[in-house]
Amino acid sequence: MKSIFILFITIFSVGLIAQEKTSDAVFEKIVKEYTLNADGSTEFHYYKKLKLNTHYSFNRLYGETFIVYNPAYQTLKINKSQTTQMDGNVVKAPENSFNEVLPRFARNVPNHNGLRELVVTHTGLEVGAVIELDYSVKSKAGFMKGLMADEVLTESSPVMQKQIIINVPKGKELNFKVINLRTGPKITETGKTTTYTFNFSGLKEDSHEGHQPGDKTHQPRMFFSTLTFAGAISEITNQNAFDYKLNEEMKDVVKETKDKCSSDLELVLKLQKIVAEEMNSWYVPPVYSGYNIRTGIETWNSNGGTPCEKTLLLAGLLREAGVHAKPVMVVPSKLYNEKIGCLPLAENILLQVSPRDRELMYISALKSADQNLVFSLNNKTILLFEPTKQYVESLNEKFENKVITNGSFVIGDDFKIAGNIETSLTEATNPYYKIKFDSSYLKSVIGGISKKEILSCEVINSAQYRSLGKLVIESKNPFKSQGDYFFWEIPVNKKGTESWQISYLNSERFTPYVVPFPINEQYSYTITLPSKTNLVNPIELKELKTDFGELVLSTSVEGNKVTVKRMLVINRPVISTAEYPAFKEMMDLWNEKNFRTLILKNQ
Repeated sequence: MKSIFILFITIFSVGLIAQEKTSDAVFEKIVKEYTLNADGSTEFHYYKKLKLNTHYSFNRLYGETFIVYNPAYQTLKINKSQTTQMDGNVVKAPENSFNEVLPRFARNVPNHNGLRELVVTHTGLEVGAVIELDYSVKSKAGFMKGLMADEVLTESSPVMQKQIIINVPKGKELNFKVINLRTGPKITETGKTTTYTFNFSGLKEDSHEGHQPGDKTHQPRMFFSTLTFAGAISEITNQNAFDYKLNEEMKDVVKETKDKCSSDLELVLKLQKIVAEEMNSWYVPPVYSGYNIRTGIETWNSNGGTPCEKTLLLAGLLREAGVHAKPVMVVPSKLYNEKIGCLPLAENILLQVSPRDRELMYISALKSADQNLVFSLNNKTILLFEPTKQYVESLNEKFENKVITNGSFVIGDDFKIAGNIETSLTEATNPYYKIKFDSSYLKSVIGGISKKEILSCEVINSAQYRSLGKLVIESKNPFKSQGDYFFWEIPVNKKGTESWQISYLNSERFTPYVVPFPINEQYSYTITLPSKTNLVNPIELKELKTDFGELVLSTSVEGNKVTVKRMLVINRPVISTAEYPAFKEMMDLWNEKNFRTLILKNQ
């Protein structure tokens, strides 16, 4: 047993040494300590010891450290800042290596101009040097709503040791969770304090691959809180901002807008546009304001607000207009636990709106959308963000998001093309709000054909879940010619995988790959060829079927008629690393230009 243990330690050490040699830098140790005092004040203590392995590490990555804090409620103290060079010489940080600036996200945000960012410039840097930084941030009682944090445990470089310490008054309940790692805390009691100590080691550096899960649920992570979610929401919503009061100017704008609208849906979208597009959005992390929220009147008068402030403002405008609207917090369902009221887990705040003439809808106060945002909320937990009552709903409905495009075309002897296209767009792919108020929007849905070549555009029917339209086209010069060969890229629906903009996929993948939404995309085209013309590149039936999807491709010829069949089904948004090779094969075939182009040749 002893020999097995020694072998494990040896292998583990070799792995860390290999990481250290291949990475730009290595965190030898990180300590994050959170303390809740009996009077409600809090303290955050941070320590890092970082070894630099390359010139790039200190010229571009770690030459400076940035610490944001709120001087009105917080006190920052630098306990240690020094660099130990290769020869053992210790370079203490000089006084001019500490410079305060306004955080970038607070620029042009008047009510957050009091925030500060201390830029710590590390000195004496060289390959092999070790940076040490130790600082503390103390917060006044009442500024922080309980004690909570969301810690993604990996860093931009490997971490040899990481320690997270949480101190709470004895008897104070602390709830926590660790995901993607099997570990628990050591719990000790000293005097009037209970301490939870989590130790982690051998953490790999963050992957720099794109298209990873945005909620980071695939990474080692821990989060904790001294409040439940109900308690945390109650702490925040006990503010005047949730009274939804308007001034006379705001009421006049609501009345003028309402008088111009013929339906609740039109009214909702116009008021949304005013708040989302005509007012500034200030992306100031709420932790730096202690989750203090200004009233709708203050937000209106300043012509800008944080995501939460703009959401409450829009809710007030809609309520004044007689439309039922409630702010909601969105949390990934994999991370939601009612006992762990960790507010940083919330990835969004939206409005749940109930127009009298339409289905329940979710909208953003930051950006207009062409469809109900409910189709993007699968596997999310929705929490009512109001003081009056608690409401929690997990959305787990699977949306198919179908894009079905059928067409028939006739290619004349002069190589002009005439024909028609019918397209059906379902759920997340359906730009219902655009089509509802402008049927010509359908012209922009089909790619490969200019709007001038679309003679007519008809919306056969349109609803939130599905829209069906028909287009008549006539193209005078659709082909590219090269000698006796003529090339035509068949029309594509821009609301399908074309919107994903996946043009290249790496051969290897080390993290899950995320697509914007599951999809069922189908094409069926019949093309009549001109006389004395052959199709050069027919495609024999190609089929792939996996647990996550299906692919069908074929281009067949019978007489002078060509039939193109294309189908791609991706039934879930997250593709595992084991499934990635099959996904890459499927997408490469789907995007292959030769399979999307007809090549004709005169006899």
